[in-house]
Amino acid sequence: MTVDPVVLELAGLVRAGIPASEARTSLSGRLEGMRETQRRQFEVIWTVAEQSGGPIADAMNNLSRTFTLAERHRRQIELAFAGPRATAKLVNLLPVACLGLAQCFGLNPIGAIATKPLASICFAVGLGLLVLGRVWSQRILAKAEVSEADPAIFIEAVRFALVAGLPVTQAIHLTSEIFRRLMPEFNLVDSVCEVNGFAELNRDRGASLLALLDSASQIRREGQQHLEATKVAKLSVKLMMPLGLITLPAFILCTVAPIAIGLLASK
Repeated sequence: MTVDPVVLELAGLVRAGIPASEARTSLSGRLEGMRETQRRQFEVIWTVAEQSGGPIADAMNNLSRTFTLAERHRRQIELAFAGPRATAKLVNLLPVACLGLAQCFGLNPIGAIATKPLASICFAVGLGLLVLGRVWSQRILAKAEVSEADPAIFIEAVRFALVAGLPVTQAIHLTSEIFRRLMPEFNLVDSVCEVNGFAELNRDRGASLLALLDSASQIRREGQQHLEATKVAKLSVKLMMPLGLITLPAFILCTVAPIAIGLLASK
């Protein structure tokens, strides 16, 4: 489900003068359709907006744009992912399909497997290799899955608290407390240190803190997108390893060996 229109509609209702809690209640059914990661990011931004006293409509507008960009990138990665995923499925099904074709053409590999111990052993070993190859391929695919977590969510939350008028120290403290409650797995140490570093630049050099946070958010998101795109680009090469080392030997053991044993036994 694409959630950015729902968040944008929520912002519109609040901007139109409907109380935030009432507007959220009216859209609760659609908001519950969010994926878990998106739901928690929404809760974090919503809570920061409520507790900092900032305009919730602006917070929801920014979150909607973040979800839109993330969804667009996710779709691009999914399209690039489709080829390697289809290849993995095809390669795993190929030995079974070839075995069926050989049986239809009268080579009777199934008969050889059922009556010849050597053919049975070859088939069993090949089947085990196929399972191993599938597990290996699935692990490679799983490691390249797209992350839905926004790497700049903490920075965005602090930025909004600052826009709402909170001092830097209080904005960081409030955001950290909300993250500990709603996203306890989030690595706060690095993010807090980064924001504190920007705050020091603001105090010592007069650099715009909001501009520094905006730049850091963009860098984090672009870095994650590049990392995910690189993972997908390497998929085809990585999938060659289980294909060459396991699936091809499994193909020979499951199909070629039973066919050859059956033909030799019939002479």
